[in-house]
Amino acid sequence: MSRRTTNRRGTLPRVAGMATMPSRATTAPTAIESVLPQIDRLWLFLDRFETVPRYADDERIRVVRSQEVGDLRANGKLLGVVLEQEPCTYFCVDDDVRYPADYCATLEAQLGRYRGRAVVGVHAAVLRSPMESYGRDMKVLHRRADQARAEGVDLLGSDTIAFRTSTLQFDVREWPEVNMVDLAFARVARARSIPLVKIPRAAHWVSALDENQDDSIWMSLIADDSRQTVLARELMTIPRPELPRWRLRRLNYRTV
Repeated sequence: MSRRTTNRRGTLPRVAGMATMPSRATTAPTAIESVLPQIDRLWLFLDRFETVPRYADDERIRVVRSQEVGDLRANGKLLGVVLEQEPCTYFCVDDDVRYPADYCATLEAQLGRYRGRAVVGVHAAVLRSPMESYGRDMKVLHRRADQARAEGVDLLGSDTIAFRTSTLQFDVREWPEVNMVDLAFARVARARSIPLVKIPRAAHWVSALDENQDDSIWMSLIADDSRQTVLARELMTIPRPELPRWRLRRLNYRTV
């Protein structure tokens, strides 16, 4: 894979985390290729691979296998948070998404506007109350849609988030649920009064390589969201952290 050198003196290292499985063999290489030139290191969690795929052969990629650390499933994309030895800006990415060339720089700049005391992201949702169904009772602010301004939200999609590990530290191996990453992450952040912020951006700035695969988390959710509904109700009992008003005014623009 090609390597691009960037001059970012005085900034935190950029570290990304991704979980993938064998059925994503057609999209994972492209997803990795799109983000790798923007970061210093990628923690790649291989879920139930018999062998390490060739696309993981890069000096910037740190491979972690499910046979070594356990059945973390999608949670494995956040394992790098605890494996990193020094503070960094952590980018959570997915194996079926193509990231634009300015993805990390944009999210990093948005974090700076909050002095790192927030989590920023692209795909987001706001939960409705009262909630009968997690899958139905949410307003989705989809990654493909244009968003004119920053907004505090209940959930950020873990395919498009960034935060500083000096602000938010946790070990996903301690989470009781797997493949409910958005909800579990939102609970950790909210319990520590760290706001989740949907950033402004143009439509289709981040694009899907594939969607609604038969083995996707979303398809499982559509089939049965009972456990997610319980967790979402629990999340809503914790007050949502407020965003500083002066920060919101400065972020009220249409392009990034």
